[in-house]
Amino acid sequence: MKIGIVVPHFTPYVRGNEYGLAQSLTDLGNEVTIITTTSRAPREKAITNKTSQLEKHDLDFNVEYLPVLLDIGDNPIARGTEKFIISQDVVMLQEDYPFVCLDAYNAAKKHNIPTILSSERTYYPENLARRYAVKLMDSTINKKLRNGVDVLTAHCSAAKEFMINELGVRRNIEVIHVGVDTELFMPLPSGGKYLTKGNFKILTVARLHRYKGLGYLIEAMKKIIEEVPDAHLYILGRGEEEQNLRNLTLKLSLEHAVTFLTGPIPNREIPSLYAECDIYVQPSIVEPFGIAVLEAMACAKPVVGTKAGGMIDTIKDMETGYLVAPKNPVELAERIVHIYANTGTRMGMAARDRAVELFDLKVIGTKYMELLHKMP
Repeated sequence: MKIGIVVPHFTPYVRGNEYGLAQSLTDLGNEVTIITTTSRAPREKAITNKTSQLEKHDLDFNVEYLPVLLDIGDNPIARGTEKFIISQDVVMLQEDYPFVCLDAYNAAKKHNIPTILSSERTYYPENLARRYAVKLMDSTINKKLRNGVDVLTAHCSAAKEFMINELGVRRNIEVIHVGVDTELFMPLPSGGKYLTKGNFKILTVARLHRYKGLGYLIEAMKKIIEEVPDAHLYILGRGEEEQNLRNLTLKLSLEHAVTFLTGPIPNREIPSLYAECDIYVQPSIVEPFGIAVLEAMACAKPVVGTKAGGMIDTIKDMETGYLVAPKNPVELAERIVHIYANTGTRMGMAARDRAVELFDLKVIGTKYMELLHKMP
């Protein structure tokens, strides 16, 4: 089957959701093409000057980069979409609001090609102008797309609830989660290459944006080191909040207990990074899905995450880690210290088992294929 996956940005060396989806469907015998644009994703701009196209030749699936006519708030308008749509047996649209997905939907409808819309949205942008623009599109153009596609899927339960409660969707929505490569992300011996300070190593991997809630984790470290003096927090990522987070670290006199890893670390090395930590923490205020949580789980690490986005589905509270309220440094600290004192290894192995059973790329790819075979 020829499957086109349409997404406004594609960053192959970060290996996000679209990469995993394309790889899993390719491994199941399909001819997969990612149809994207030359625009660089916000996360790509934050971590590197490298351009995505450089790694195109390393992939097992096809990638077509459309030239951008105009980029409006990281939402590119491209040309030439239709010529890559008409050769597909099915078109998978990753979100309803990107202009390139709207263009692809219209082309697919024109040529009677079945369409699937997948969404990970769980919140509106905090920027008022952007929020107004997205809501305006949601009530007009995006609504037409949501009502017109053959199948609607959500990446997590929170995304399904967002479509129902915020967007007013009144049709069936299938929840198919984002997957993780459990053969790449697996338990490894610690090499001591990246995380060299502390005997209790806490890791978080995120774009340094306000909604990631990293300030609350830094605040939690004040309490954590009272209980675990040799604890050390490692923050891997870049972004607009970096200086504010560094300033907060200095303000709280935590520079001896917090290290910023500015990277980028090659994707093939990320499992080794997880291997060196004792616990993974994702303190997000809001979150679409949280793929790094799954990666850490697959590497047999206990996870403390917030009750936000996909983490509500991925983390089994009190079994594979803990779910805490967002913006709560006290609860964060308590749960992290509890894992240190009691259940880290057991929870880590349970996390690995859960990742393999429910979120492995083969499992997710098979669910999509079952859905595709049911389509008219």
